[in-house]
Amino acid sequence: MYLTPILWLELGIAALIAIGILWTKVEYGLFLYAFALGFPDLALSVGSTINIRIDDILILLFLMRTILWIPAPPSQRQKNIFTWQAIFFTACLLSIAVETALGTPPGAYEAVKMAGCAVIILVLPRLLQSERRLQFFIYGLMCSGMAMVFQIRMHLGGSSSANFANFQELKSAATFSTWNPNTMGQAAILLVFGAGLGAILFSKSPASRIAWVGLAMGFTLMPGLLFVRGTTLSIVAGFMLFLILARRWKWILVFAAGCFFALLYLHARDPQLMEDATSINVSTGEGFSHRFDRWGMAFQAIQTQPIIGHGFGQELPYLTLIGSEGRAHDAYLAVWLELGFGGLLIFLIAIYQFARAGFIVFRSFGFCEHGAMVLALIFTLCLDSIGLPTLYWEKLPTIALSLAIAVVGLCERNVSEMEIKEIEWNTLESYAPRA
Repeated sequence: MYLTPILWLELGIAALIAIGILWTKVEYGLFLYAFALGFPDLALSVGSTINIRIDDILILLFLMRTILWIPAPPSQRQKNIFTWQAIFFTACLLSIAVETALGTPPGAYEAVKMAGCAVIILVLPRLLQSERRLQFFIYGLMCSGMAMVFQIRMHLGGSSSANFANFQELKSAATFSTWNPNTMGQAAILLVFGAGLGAILFSKSPASRIAWVGLAMGFTLMPGLLFVRGTTLSIVAGFMLFLILARRWKWILVFAAGCFFALLYLHARDPQLMEDATSINVSTGEGFSHRFDRWGMAFQAIQTQPIIGHGFGQELPYLTLIGSEGRAHDAYLAVWLELGFGGLLIFLIAIYQFARAGFIVFRSFGFCEHGAMVLALIFTLCLDSIGLPTLYWEKLPTIALSLAIAVVGLCERNVSEMEIKEIEWNTLESYAPRA
């Protein structure tokens, strides 16, 4: 098709109008950003590993807006989170600088992924500063989740589970071409957290609350039905933690019953796949997708450079060099291997800031469920990071963390600084030794 100058002009005007609308009506842009997450295969390939998607373009537009149109200042707890995220990001940049000077720079994929996650955690919490914007974003997430479920169904088509030799084949067939199967689990974590926030913030009636909880439980089952085992267990544990912290005892029984019937359905659908997925041996590591072997190789690599590490982005090259089958599949080991013990310590402190902020919100009057949801998210991500690099510069978990930062800010603006100091003091007193 030949584009005439007039057509180029019309396309340019349309693009400027769209940018103007998204610039002035940020909530529409946030809805579109969240909705676009449900279509990962709509991507432009740049090289063999980098894909540019609609949400990547939108986040750059949001970054420009944040720079040119300064939003309201962050709250104190948000500042603490941003500070330690910046320190960890700086540690990664220093590592890249040293590697480049030594002639062994990291791959473009790792560097671009880190930069993208840094932009997300800088921009999204600064934009999600009102319940209206947060509502548009969460509605976009729910729409994207529905779109994902529909596409997964299309990927599987009319195939019977008998057509798959094992559960790994089923998981690979269901996933998107630009994602690995474990990314489906990360998407489920984000969707469950979004649905949980919707139930807390936007349910105005018992019926709407039941609908939100139903969405959360449905997205919880999504990775389970695809045999994304580790993430499913992490989400279930996080869901249970939230219900316990929020003292929703009846919902615990409902959730447990839902999980039980899901297991019965999986077993009835294909007993062979179910048996294959649940056949594990903790002592030998059989059934853990060679996790024990990979962790052992990662420890071996760490022992050669335990203090300074091998450099950012060097996990896969170094592990492949010493004979491992691939990445360590553990965020903590990956950070230790690449950035050394100092980098791991910064990483853990940065995660602690989220937990600390969530606990303060949890102890605040009127925001117990908000804080419980943040704590449940951090617990889920930390647990999932034992078997995957979930917390180490991964886009979808970073978006979930950005949502958590936004929730902390919304709650903190409604709580006086005096109340927050009193909560912190009472917390310290509760841990102080008694005479």
